[in-house]
Amino acid sequence: MAQAWPKAKPKLTQEAFDEAVASNIEDFDMARDEAIKSAIEEFNVQGYDLSSVVTEMAGSDLDSHPIAVACRGLKDALKDEGSLKEALAALSASLLPSCTDAPADEGAQASTSGAPAGAGLTQEASVIAHKGEAMQSLLEACRRLQGQEQPEELLQALRLLQRLLSWLETRDAFTDAKGVELIHELLKAEGSSGEVRVAAAAVAEAAARGVEEAKCRLVDSGTVAALLQLLQAPDAPLDLISASCGVLRSVTTADDERPPSSKAFVHARLLSKHHAAIRVLLQVLRRVPAAQEPATACRVLATVKTVAANEEICREFTDDGGVVACLQLLRECSGRRDVVRACLGALRQLAHSDTVKKLLAEAGAVPAVVAVVGEHEGAEDVAEAGLGLLGNMMLRQPEIAALGAEAGVPDLVLEAMQRHAARPAVPRQACLLIRIMVARSPELRPAYLERGAEALLRAAKAAHPNQCKDVGSAALRDLGLDNYND
Repeated sequence: MAQAWPKAKPKLTQEAFDEAVASNIEDFDMARDEAIKSAIEEFNVQGYDLSSVVTEMAGSDLDSHPIAVACRGLKDALKDEGSLKEALAALSASLLPSCTDAPADEGAQASTSGAPAGAGLTQEASVIAHKGEAMQSLLEACRRLQGQEQPEELLQALRLLQRLLSWLETRDAFTDAKGVELIHELLKAEGSSGEVRVAAAAVAEAAARGVEEAKCRLVDSGTVAALLQLLQAPDAPLDLISASCGVLRSVTTADDERPPSSKAFVHARLLSKHHAAIRVLLQVLRRVPAAQEPATACRVLATVKTVAANEEICREFTDDGGVVACLQLLRECSGRRDVVRACLGALRQLAHSDTVKKLLAEAGAVPAVVAVVGEHEGAEDVAEAGLGLLGNMMLRQPEIAALGAEAGVPDLVLEAMQRHAARPAVPRQACLLIRIMVARSPELRPAYLERGAEALLRAAKAAHPNQCKDVGSAALRDLGLDNYND
């Protein structure tokens, strides 16, 4: 029987929440903060979705909030009842106190309002701005400002729009408001400056995050194809590369759990087949000076990882020299943890292909991975990615497993299990790698057993049963040990 999708939670209205807070204050003599906390707990227990409720200002006049006032001011300016420039500045100023930290992602652009354009907003600010139709007003402002010789106001509108799109409900409404079509126009317009295109791409990336409909519209409209065309220019600026890679990665990532399926794989295949996406990314990777611009290089590598979604695409990248280029970058930037992690991640995805496994082995990837993981011995993310890459390379490849044994992989694996014992990601990859190495090569068992692998595997199972019990038992079994399920 097919598994039923969970029913969506009913959305709580602001009026119902305000009434509950007022009742707590009046009927139970609660202080305001206590009344709000109690109402939140009660509605959560009842299974309501509170994402559209302004909780901290329950019972207050939201229409008088500075953000609501600024939203009305922008609407008035669009009716020629005020200065659009001043209205944009007022909205920016009203949002600034509610900005959260910028997301931990490479290539965030600086904002004219004093906060990073990649910064999001608190839920309170997002709800008020959404109720005030700020996103729709900003789209209209962008259309009106498009084509002006001085793009400062258009840039400010785009950066404000990017910030508003940190909230899911605003992103959901973006496609209905013809936001994708506007982005496409800005990217394709001959008069658009490089700064405008970068800002437009950043808006597209923000809009696609967690919203399948936006991803599909960006691909179907030709917006992503337009970005790939721009990336082919030899002088494409680094900030455009960074923003464009963000869009490509978004549309090839399945991160919206609401629809029954995702087209992320279809998008990766379509963009590579009809728009040479993987080849364009390789051209870009070769142009980016990774030592001087590591953040941009990491974004390109992360995009390679999501676009290389099947054997055909991996082969195409490999045939053009992409795997060798990534391995060379790994060696050249071995001291940079962020670039190393990104290189390992891209190669790990590519190594699902049997052709890539063998090419990597011939190019000396096994000792190179052992070296970089050892160089960053305290970095859990590097260890996890490195062990994962080695596991993919050695899967169904006993010849490569033998190379791994000669290169010191057993020592690396067991040292990583000891060093990162408290975090499940590394022990899990270690269990998988041990099993992969010895399953078809029983002669490699002593390399692990003589170094104390049994005790470490059993400890990993006990410490992390959800993540390591199954793979740990499998590794113990393939090592030839009894009681592997204990």
